[in-house]
Amino acid sequence: MTDRRHVWELPAREFARRETLARCERVLAEIERVSRNAGEDEVHDLRVSIRRFTQAVRIFEPLLPKRARKITRRTRALLAAAGEVRDLDVGIGRLLKLGVPEQDALLLSMHESRRRLGLQLLGEVFKLRAAAPEQSWPAVFLPETAPEVAQP
Repeated sequence: MTDRRHVWELPAREFARRETLARCERVLAEIERVSRNAGEDEVHDLRVSIRRFTQAVRIFEPLLPKRARKITRRTRALLAAAGEVRDLDVGIGRLLKLGVPEQDALLLSMHESRRRLGLQLLGEVFKLRAAAPEQSWPAVFLPETAPEVAQP
């Protein structure tokens, strides 16, 4: 995130660019993290990072390049897949807190669904990573350089 002491001194476009870039980098870090381990915490953190990034783009949209909106569209399938896994994680956790035994048919079925959906989530992660977003996405939020004027 940006240094909060200097935030109010920045022009609006620069503030929007920095804040959105920080959230974009967090999404990329969470994608990398979930590709190594699609555990409960990793899936949750991925979802949160995508939602925060999407909201930043939505709020700052007039100040950002149009390509920023395209990035949010690329994360939709990933967010949906992570949401299905997260729903099962929450459901399993609640049933366990209620005292439902691990070997209960419902819990076994939910664990199997979680395993299958976790693999689908990883498929979405690797499909997205094949496009190398860690190289192209941050560049969208870099400061625009003014074209050089030829000197006579």
